[in-house]
Amino acid sequence: MPAAGAPLPSCGPLPNCVNSQSGEGDKAIAPISATATQWRQLKQWLAAQEYWTIVVDRDDFVQAVAKTPLMRFRDDVQLLFDAQAGLIQVRSSSRLGISDMGANRRRVETLRSQVAGEETAAGV
Repeated sequence: MPAAGAPLPSCGPLPNCVNSQSGEGDKAIAPISATATQWRQLKQWLAAQEYWTIVVDRDDFVQAVAKTPLMRFRDDVQLLFDAQAGLIQVRSSSRLGISDMGANRRRVETLRSQVAGEETAAGV
């Protein structure tokens, strides 16, 4: 967990992670645009999801474990809200395996859709 104001951890050498702050190449992903209200709504949505467990919940930071529905793999997700910039910085990484087969990118895009108010599936 990053200290207040610190960036999210980098992805490391394996291609099983995406990061809006330090990702390069296939690991890069855009942050999620959000207002303070959207941030609070996203945190409430995450707490209600069957396959998500929030392990840290601060005003500006959430660390969660997302469990894949089929294989029950546990992946780590960190969300850092910058209210001044109106952005959620995001990092999603698989605990196991070399490749995530696009699961982390899809998970972040599901979160982006949720913030935008689009319909999304719960099993991300």
